[in-house]
Amino acid sequence: MRVKVKRSGAIFIGATVFLGVAAANTGNNLLYIVVSAMLSLMLVSGITSILNIKGVEVKLIPPIEVFAGRKAGFRVLVRKRFRFPSFLIRVSSNVDEIIFPLVDRRWREGKLYLLFEKRGVVERVKLLLSSDFPLGLFIRSLEVDVETGVIVFPAPVPTRMQAVSSDNKKEGSSSNPVMVRGYEEFKGVKDYAGEPMKLIHWKLTAKRGEITVKDMLSEEKEPVILSLNMVEGDLETKLSKLTYLAVKLIEEGYPVGLKLNGKEIPPDRGEMQKLAILRELALY
Repeated sequence: MRVKVKRSGAIFIGATVFLGVAAANTGNNLLYIVVSAMLSLMLVSGITSILNIKGVEVKLIPPIEVFAGRKAGFRVLVRKRFRFPSFLIRVSSNVDEIIFPLVDRRWREGKLYLLFEKRGVVERVKLLLSSDFPLGLFIRSLEVDVETGVIVFPAPVPTRMQAVSSDNKKEGSSSNPVMVRGYEEFKGVKDYAGEPMKLIHWKLTAKRGEITVKDMLSEEKEPVILSLNMVEGDLETKLSKLTYLAVKLIEEGYPVGLKLNGKEIPPDRGEMQKLAILRELALY
């Protein structure tokens, strides 16, 4: 646990020292009383600040998608394990901070942005708890290790859509996949499997109590199987470009698959497919 003296705290300490010296030189009892009161106030403030910041529990809930090099908004939950509440608790990450005016035994929720420089699994992060309660003279801070268990996807690097072109029918797609345009026709209904929200059949969902989506017939867009040899650059650049293409193509409605390190994900559409591809790229 660390302590930082604020400007107001430095002034208070200076005034205490000055009055203490004056009391010693003059023998004025009133000055002795004032100095004693100021020292007692600092002591009580220090003890209170320690109790205020100890026992604060922090949890992080990650968003669905976290990309390297981009701020990601996490749900942050705080509560006090002890009986007495804490006040003005500041939770800080490497790029953001949030202040909780009151922290008691109930979970309090806020939003905190975090930034990860590299892809891969991040099991834990360090956050800083701090507070200048009760007098605003000193800042008491404590570093806490918080579990995240998040998979950070590679940073998307824009690349030309023509980069997915290939004469190999097993990899790539048509020579100009961006120009493909389709139409949709209602076929029936099916259970939800990561389809866009616009396809949800709300009336039937409310009736069944389970999410049901419209099953559409559409002009088939040629499947795209992404692989490292389809893009240029070093390994990290290739993974970043494939990340960009996976997100872009799935948003365009293409069935997208991935062939990586001897493992192949068959082409498919939807959010679940996108997350599966991004997860493989992040863990490569």
